[in-house]
Amino acid sequence: MFISLGSLLVSTRVSACERYEEKPGILLPSWLRAGSRLMAGLRLASCGRLVFFVLLLNTPLHHGIEFDPYRSLGISRTATQAEIKKAYKQLAREWHPDKNKDPKAEDQFIQISKAYEILSNEEKRSNFDKYGNPDGQPGNLQHPQQHFRSFHKYDSFFFDDSFFQFQFNSARDSFDDKYLLHFSQYMNEIVPDSYNKPYLIKVTSDWCFNCVQIEPIWKEMVQEFEPLGLGIGVIDSGYERRLLNHIGVYQHPAIVGVINGRVTFFKTTVVRENLRQFVDNLLPSKLLEQVTNKNYVHFLSSWEQDNKPRALTFHQKSTMPLLYKLIAFQFKDYVKFGAVQTGIELTDEILTYYSISGYASTIMIFKENVDKAADSIQAKGMKKQIIDDFISRNKYLLAPRLTSQKLFEELCPLKQHRRQRRYCVLLIIQRKDELQSAYRSFVSFASVNTKESLKFVYVYSERQQAFVNALLPSALQNNPLPNQVVILQRSSTPGKVFYKLLENGWNGSEEDKMLLFNELTELMGMEGHTVLSHDVVLPELNDEFAPMFLLRWLYAIIDYASQIWASGFSQNWREMMPLISLLFSVVFILFGAFIIQAFGEPSDVESRSESEKEQEPATDKNRETKKQQINTSRNLSRSPEQNFVEVTELTYINYNSNLVRLMPGNINVLVVVTDATKNALIQKFAHEVYPVTWNKSLHFSFLNLSKHRGWLVDLLEFAQDPARISSLQDESYHTQNYIGYVLALNGHRKYFCLFKPQCCNGTENRSVLNGLEPTQGGKRPIEAMETNSPHQSPPSSNVSVKRTEQLLNRLHLWMDRLLEGILQRYYVPCWPELH
Repeated sequence: MFISLGSLLVSTRVSACERYEEKPGILLPSWLRAGSRLMAGLRLASCGRLVFFVLLLNTPLHHGIEFDPYRSLGISRTATQAEIKKAYKQLAREWHPDKNKDPKAEDQFIQISKAYEILSNEEKRSNFDKYGNPDGQPGNLQHPQQHFRSFHKYDSFFFDDSFFQFQFNSARDSFDDKYLLHFSQYMNEIVPDSYNKPYLIKVTSDWCFNCVQIEPIWKEMVQEFEPLGLGIGVIDSGYERRLLNHIGVYQHPAIVGVINGRVTFFKTTVVRENLRQFVDNLLPSKLLEQVTNKNYVHFLSSWEQDNKPRALTFHQKSTMPLLYKLIAFQFKDYVKFGAVQTGIELTDEILTYYSISGYASTIMIFKENVDKAADSIQAKGMKKQIIDDFISRNKYLLAPRLTSQKLFEELCPLKQHRRQRRYCVLLIIQRKDELQSAYRSFVSFASVNTKESLKFVYVYSERQQAFVNALLPSALQNNPLPNQVVILQRSSTPGKVFYKLLENGWNGSEEDKMLLFNELTELMGMEGHTVLSHDVVLPELNDEFAPMFLLRWLYAIIDYASQIWASGFSQNWREMMPLISLLFSVVFILFGAFIIQAFGEPSDVESRSESEKEQEPATDKNRETKKQQINTSRNLSRSPEQNFVEVTELTYINYNSNLVRLMPGNINVLVVVTDATKNALIQKFAHEVYPVTWNKSLHFSFLNLSKHRGWLVDLLEFAQDPARISSLQDESYHTQNYIGYVLALNGHRKYFCLFKPQCCNGTENRSVLNGLEPTQGGKRPIEAMETNSPHQSPPSSNVSVKRTEQLLNRLHLWMDRLLEGILQRYYVPCWPELH
């Protein structure tokens, strides 16, 4: 396509140029012929430049859009098969069309699968690296990246270096390939890992001029920061728009820092000092405590408060080295770090006491004994890997306190193999102002017997009472003395441990030490379960250092507010503009309302309230008229097929479908009739409920009292509701008349609403009981409730047809209350059987 288009342009341009050549047979003056030849030469020269430009574009440009499997998987060209497989699994899980509803998910998933198919096959991968084609066609011997970059050897032809002040290069440097990030990798790896080390991430693009300017400084900073333990990442804005939107980056080049899951933007000039200061500001300010002659004893002695060893770092510079800060941030949950500057008068006592040379970097670890370091390391040009190994070996005390479930699982891990047994020796003591001699004896025993498979810990019985009571027998749970030692081993079953309680407790005497030593020696020499005869499922330990609920709530609010201010008002104005606009709109509306209320005339308000009071009686009078108009409009809007009401009989055949298994949200409206009143009541019932037949969730039925009287009696008697329908049972229990009762039955939620028929004498009272407004002269609602029950019947069962139809007067108003959901509901545990 490119060649044909180029040929067309060339042919068109050349044909146009030919028009300006001299035509034979026409005699022109000499000076005019010379000018014509000059103009023709200039036009032919311009045609030649256009031909060269088109041919240049046709040759390499189409290679820039070729498929690159490495970029599709977000990996470098030196990636191993394990890294390729891992990247493919993560991206396939993210972009699978069944899980990702993005319209581009299917195409992206196809690209990922195609890339994995090429790179997982060594032959296809080798062909692609050599020829840019997995089929291995030898006609194209250039490297795939060289296809794209071959265009740039003509940069000086199109772009003058003196104009842009640097050589144009649109392709991303291969130096950044191994740091490329995609969305799933950022969310699953970078964010969780940012709680242990900060990350510095650059946002770049293939066609970014400013990105090329900062490239030398970026390379130098990466080579300086990465050996110190700082995480590095690169985001290609052309392929990771979703990740950029998540972070909040809308321009490039950009540099951001990620620490503790938060994103901080670099907003100054990209120079070395600014980048170093930016990384230093990312880290918390109190990672290392300044230690001098005045506070070093207090610093080393406060290990019991936070249950952490102390690490003293000795350095000569006035500013803290970045390496020490990164190490302190990495192990902040395990070790408390202190910084001692050598060569000054404020720290000479510390250097003399611990015999520290001020010419080499030194790190000392202190545990329970503050007079002597548990371990130390000293070297010039200390590397991060050496420090990591050193701190990892000493990140726990000799006998640390169990303060959380996480620490318990780390100190007492599960055995990895059948022959690899791990045991914990637990000392149960009571907390006092000063540690007891029993604890100090326990620590001294642990210092000479600690092994990889044997850990020594202690716990305060007051703080972990449930945990301790699960291990101690009932006779010792309420006995404050003596201290107890428990040898335990965790099982693969969650929470379950095998344990043995040391006899006679623990006083710290030599006899206790010898008894414990013999027990451990016997335990190491045979299967643990034969010695640890007891087992129990332990409750989880309380987190002793967790802040109170109110403090956590306050910290969360402060943290959230600072995050909004840092990421919104200071950095991402584009995202915050809708919120700011909404806030200003609300403030403007409230201010306008206040102004209107403050400066409005009181007479207007009073006249308006008086007119409303005059209109209230008219509104009450016209309320019923409006409802009738609404029902009339609904009736007029019905189709001819809906001009009837289908009322079916409730029998044992359709009982389950019409009631018990009625679909959720549907209600069966049931009228109670007899053989004598069946025709009259059903006609009246259909007339009353016809205005609400537009609601498709309502079904209409009738119950023959002559056949199923027992079912109705059971339903009314066993209705479960705080306001019982009736608590009276007299001699006329089985002769009560239920003619004209209407029940709205909700089969799914097992409740019903009850409409009781009206009589000549009790019309007003029944209206109140049915949830309707009483007519004039009616009794109060309380009196109506006292004088009516579901078993009270009309005065006579042999009523005329006219009086029978009057039983359902005002039923349509009751149906309106039913649809509004304001009627009282009577719940039943289950629906009675209909025989």
